[in-house]
Amino acid sequence: MLRVDRKLVFLDIEATSLDVHSARPWEIATIERRIDGTEQRTWIMVSDVDLTDADPRALAVGRFEDRRVRDGRARWLSEEMAALWLSRRLTPGCTVVGSNVAGYDLPILAAMLGRWGHSPAWHHHPIDLVTWTQAREAGSPFATIGLTEGSYELSRIAGAQPPAKAVAHTAMGDAMWARAWWDALTETAVAR
Repeated sequence: MLRVDRKLVFLDIEATSLDVHSARPWEIATIERRIDGTEQRTWIMVSDVDLTDADPRALAVGRFEDRRVRDGRARWLSEEMAALWLSRRLTPGCTVVGSNVAGYDLPILAAMLGRWGHSPAWHHHPIDLVTWTQAREAGSPFATIGLTEGSYELSRIAGAQPPAKAVAHTAMGDAMWARAWWDALTETAVAR
């Protein structure tokens, strides 16, 4: 059985591009799960996102124009304040969990932190749920997966339903999906 001995942070972002070198986060969601199982959710909209190098296709996937509404559900912070918040909440040694966090979300957030004089403090081995699911299934004598299965199919294989269309490609919807996927993979039962 897996022993979880540090804070987990289920994380997702929506960003202005798929190019990690130019992308800027415009929506950030975290679900912090402490060692005792208690959780705290935070949803941030970056109020002053730089759209200079934005890819219209990436913005369309996240429904940027439709979803940038101040309805009281998200915290609206400048990029500088979002970086400060992340530098304080993604505390030293916490493990970030998500779908493609190592290859996409964390490099984009690390660049944002750097723009404002902060450094990443999260544990240097994030958990990518796609990789974990592939590894788990590869060890099964009944496995029939290859490397071409996408994240939705892999989460179904693990026992977690992908997010509904209305919340897919929203940072909080995808962070909640990451949490459900992790719990299905690890058979975690925690207080919510």
